[in-house]
Amino acid sequence: MRIAVQADDGDEISITADFLSVEQAIVTLEVENDLYSEVSEIDSITLTIDKARELANALLSVADAIESVRQQWTAPAGFQKQTEATTAVAAS
Repeated sequence: MRIAVQADDGDEISITADFLSVEQAIVTLEVENDLYSEVSEIDSITLTIDKARELANALLSVADAIESVRQQWTAPAGFQKQTEATTAVAAS
């Protein structure tokens, strides 16, 4: 299995899963960008399934946190005041 994602900065991120045996399966993450050098350099990291899952959960957590902050910053000003007023009424 191979999945490729094009990053915003031009990097191509490839993820491959290799089932070597019943006891061992690995996930390889490779980052490549042809814009930085004439000879294509590939940075890679090999993870166990558990570590790949841990990395995936960490990425999702960070993305969720950033999205939450973005939503707070882009909420209309009236919405923020209405929320504060509703919270004050509910508290009293």
